[in-house]
Amino acid sequence: MLEGFVPYPEAFVTKYRQKGYWVDKTLGEEFDEFVGKYRGRTALSCRGEQVTYRELGERVNRLALHFVRLGLKTYDRMILQLPNQPEFVYCYFAAVKLGIIPIASLPAHQDAEISFFAQFTNARAHAVPSGYKSFSHQELSRRIRGRQPNLEFTFVSGDPVEKDFISITELLHDRIEERVSLETLEQYRPDPLQPAVFQLSGGTTGVPKIIPRTHNDYALNFKRSAEITNVTMNSVMGIAIPVSHNFALCCPGLSGTLYNGGKVVLIPSTGTEDVLEAIQEEKITIMPTPPALLIRWMESGELHKYDISSLETVLAGGARLNPEVAKKVGPVLGCSYHQNLGMGEGMLFWSRKGDPEDLLLNTQGAPMFEEDDEIRIVDENDKEVPAGEPGELLVRGPYTIRGYYNSPEYNKRAFTKDGFYRTGDVARIYRGRYVTVEGRIKDTINRGAEKISAEEVENHILAHPLVENCAFVAMPDPVLGEKGCAFVITKGNQPLTLEDLTGFLRKQRHIAVFKLPERVELLAELPMTKVGKIDKKELRRMIAEKLKTL
Repeated sequence: MLEGFVPYPEAFVTKYRQKGYWVDKTLGEEFDEFVGKYRGRTALSCRGEQVTYRELGERVNRLALHFVRLGLKTYDRMILQLPNQPEFVYCYFAAVKLGIIPIASLPAHQDAEISFFAQFTNARAHAVPSGYKSFSHQELSRRIRGRQPNLEFTFVSGDPVEKDFISITELLHDRIEERVSLETLEQYRPDPLQPAVFQLSGGTTGVPKIIPRTHNDYALNFKRSAEITNVTMNSVMGIAIPVSHNFALCCPGLSGTLYNGGKVVLIPSTGTEDVLEAIQEEKITIMPTPPALLIRWMESGELHKYDISSLETVLAGGARLNPEVAKKVGPVLGCSYHQNLGMGEGMLFWSRKGDPEDLLLNTQGAPMFEEDDEIRIVDENDKEVPAGEPGELLVRGPYTIRGYYNSPEYNKRAFTKDGFYRTGDVARIYRGRYVTVEGRIKDTINRGAEKISAEEVENHILAHPLVENCAFVAMPDPVLGEKGCAFVITKGNQPLTLEDLTGFLRKQRHIAVFKLPERVELLAELPMTKVGKIDKKELRRMIAEKLKTL
C-alpha cells in the first residue's frame, strides 16, 4: 500500500464489489478496452489535429514504454502541468497504465504550488509545456529541481526543449515498440484499490490538499456521470477549462467521453470567440463549464456570428448557477443544461434530463447513486437537522475518498469517525435527495470555479514587508461569482496599493495569477468575533456593501 494513503474499509470494499460499483480494472485496462472497441473513430481533436483511437493507443503505449526505459515505475509520482493539448492525454494515460500517479496540476500554478507538490509527494517527474502564455515552465522546473533532488525528470511538450530535459515529441517519434515488446507493460499493473490520480483541493489550510482517487472509484466516477449526462458514441465533448480539472477530466469529461467512443475537442483557450468558433467548426454537442464562462458566452456581442446549433447540453458546475442565468440558457444558446455540485474528493450531484423546472433552477441536483451515495445534513454538533433545514453537507460513497494523502491530523477534522467527508458546504435537502447549496463553512474563495484557499494567500500577503496583518475574503462579482479582496493593516499605517501587493506576490512569492487579490482595503484594525478571531463574515458584508455604492 502507498504510504500516506487512507484505504476504504474492507467491509465497504466487499460491498462496493458485490454491488458492481467496483470491477477491479485499472484505468489503463479501461483505456485498452475502449481503444480496442473504437479503433477507427476519432478520439481527439485540437487545433485541426485529429487523432483516432488507434493512434491514441499507439502513442500512449509508446510513451509508456519510454517511461519504463527511463526507470519510472509503479506508484512514482508525476506532476502533470500540461495545458489542453494531446500531449496531456498521452502522458496521463501512459502514466496510469503503469500505475505512475499523475498530480493533476494547472498550467497557472507557479513556484509556490509546484515546489509543494514536488516536496510533499516526493514526485520524480514533471511534465510541462515548452511555452505557455509567455511564462517559462522549463525555467520553473529547473529551479525546483535544484531544490528537490527527488525530481529527476522534466518532460517537455513542444519546442524548444532545454538541455537535460526530455522532449515528449521525440519520444512519440521514437517507435520503441519495435524494439521492446508491449507485453513489458503488463509487469507494471497497479492495484485497482490504490491511488490512480492525485487531484488537488483548494482546501482551507495554507497549502492544497492532495486527493487520492483510486482506479476503481475514478472509473465509476466517469462511467456513471457519462450515463447521467447522456454521453454516447455520437457525443462531441468540448473542453476549454483546464483538462486536468476533475470536472473536465472525469465528470464525465475526457474519460467519460472516450469510454463511450465519442470525440473530445481540446480548446486551448477560454476566450469566448475561441470557444464559439470551436463549437461551430467541430460541431460540439456537450461542454462542461463554470457559470462564469457560461455568462460570458450568453452575453457576448459576437454570439450571432457563429452557428452553435450543434450544442445540445452544457454541464454547469464548479459554482452555483443562478436561476436567472439558468432561465436564459435555452433561449440564448438553444440547448439544455445539467446543474452539478461536484468535488475532487468524490461525491457528484446532478440534475437529470426531464427534471421539473423548480429542481433545475433551484438545486444542484441529486447524488449519482440512490442508495450508496450517503448524505447527511448536520448542525455544528454533528446532529442531523430537521428535513429542509440548512446545515453542513457530509458525504460518503463508492467514489468519495476516505482521507487526504499523507495528512493524518487534517483528516481527523475533515472526516467523521465513520468516514463521512465534511464538504464545508452549507446545504439543505430539497424534495427528496436533491440538494441546494446556500453558502460555505470553509474559508475559500470560489473564483469562477477555481477554489482558492484564503489562508494560503494570507500567508503570502503577510510576507510583504509593509503588512502587519491581513484577511483575504470573497467579494461578489457578477461574472466570476466571487473574487478575492485583501483587507490589510500596514505597519505604521503606510500606504499600500493593489499594484504594489500583487507585484510582490507575483515576483517574490510566485503564486498563481488566479489567486492574486483583485482589491485591497486598508484598515486600522480588523473586526473580531467574540472569541477573538478575525470576523470574516463581517468583512464579506463590508465589501459587499461598499461595492453596491460604486
